[in-house]
Amino acid sequence: MFLRAWSRCGYDASRGSLQGWLQMMTKHTAIDWVRRETAHKRRSEHVGATQAVADPPIEDEIDAVSTAARVRAAVAVLPQAERVAITLAFFGGLSYRQVAERLGVPEGTIKSQIRRGLLRLGSTLRPVS
Repeated sequence: MFLRAWSRCGYDASRGSLQGWLQMMTKHTAIDWVRRETAHKRRSEHVGATQAVADPPIEDEIDAVSTAARVRAAVAVLPQAERVAITLAFFGGLSYRQVAERLGVPEGTIKSQIRRGLLRLGSTLRPVS
């Protein structure tokens, strides 16, 4: 900003204070930046909308279905407290605090249950080498 002000050196003391002029320059620079970003985003969206979306390879879809089945099976065998906490947090989109409030359990307990459950899931779902 200061380099731009120095290079343009359009400050006129008869029109106001230096601080006011710098604030005006900063404001106009910010507005220019927002307009540029908005225009760039619009152009990107327009180009993206006009391009055909390729279907993912069938192998990727098969892998996703297989992975989802493995995750469901691994979650199903977790102890109930861990399963419920993980389901609410990760599949329900709730925070630790929200899970604790919903279940009427201290937040620290929920964090511990989720951590233990995730460790179990990690060891269960780890790829076999």
